[in-house]
Amino acid sequence: MNYNARRKLIIGGVVAVSLLLTAPSVRAQDQETSALSSLEDWQREELQSLVEVVGAALRGQLVEEVEKPFVFNPGFLQGAEGNTYVPFTLTFEPDTVTASTLAAYIFVTEHVDQSPVTPETPDNTETEDNAAEAELPDAIFEEGYFPNVNPTPAEPLHLSLAFAAPGGTYDIYLALRDSSGGAAAEDSQATAKVMMLHEELTIPDLWDEFQTSTVIVTDVVEPLTAPMTPDQRMLYPYSIGGVRIEPKHDLIFGKQEELSLVFLVYNPGVQDASKPDVTIEYTFHQRTADGEEFFNDTNPQQFNGQTLPPGFDVTMGHPIIAGQVVPLTLFPAGDFRLEIAIVDNTSGSVETRDVNFTVEET
Repeated sequence: MNYNARRKLIIGGVVAVSLLLTAPSVRAQDQETSALSSLEDWQREELQSLVEVVGAALRGQLVEEVEKPFVFNPGFLQGAEGNTYVPFTLTFEPDTVTASTLAAYIFVTEHVDQSPVTPETPDNTETEDNAAEAELPDAIFEEGYFPNVNPTPAEPLHLSLAFAAPGGTYDIYLALRDSSGGAAAEDSQATAKVMMLHEELTIPDLWDEFQTSTVIVTDVVEPLTAPMTPDQRMLYPYSIGGVRIEPKHDLIFGKQEELSLVFLVYNPGVQDASKPDVTIEYTFHQRTADGEEFFNDTNPQQFNGQTLPPGFDVTMGHPIIAGQVVPLTLFPAGDFRLEIAIVDNTSGSVETRDVNFTVEET
């Protein structure tokens, strides 16, 4: 399975540096000082502008905009050491940015059901001082990036990054701005507006019970000849194993295209000491003015001792990699829902996932 469809955003080289949020300056964690010191002064200054905005939000000093500056769309896969890996895509309008390089910053902390700062004094000056000195929450994840982008006038931009965290509920702070690329301070890019988004996100624990990853509808699927480097992993965070994957974002297809999707099944029951017995069914429903009606289905997929390779072993944490590539030639134009039923025949557990998409005539 190897094809290339249109892309909305090309991400070039990415510089990433781990940060520790402090005010009024950016300070690297002790073991990562060398990573931060490798940045140029203008890069530090741009990241600092993002850190200060996020710090103000954490202290309750920033009123969030009613209209979000970009859309945050996360996915979930098993990570390492009990964590959940969270690739995510930010979608924003093309006139939001003007530079070919962005400065981006992400801060993830455990969610609390109250404002980060609750002033205890009626004196305004003292209140401001208390807020400025308030201790910030610990970062579960914190990173700065300089992704290259190629904005086009008519189409939304999509920027994909990732982080990892244990299952739980978190506050996600994402800040973006145009990067000056080292231009002089009087350049308008050097004082670019900072956009910030705050999202509360519940991350599933994918290491417990029968369940699946997010279903990834793919735009690009390309087998790799060598393992990904850390920089490549950062550029293509949805990739799985030795396959580079880029997601499709708009879920609108022409009849000449294919619906391609992939997902992973975790923690199935065990038969014959190492193998699962899982059945996956794919059923398409067409949405009409009168509701939904059955349209078609594909042959069920079977994952068991007869279909899996001899080395597959559930007890070693091997995931089931499932998916479909469905030509849309025979689909009429309209809206559809693909229902995926994942059945663990050993335990009787059933998980369902839906994919909503649209087929157009052209």
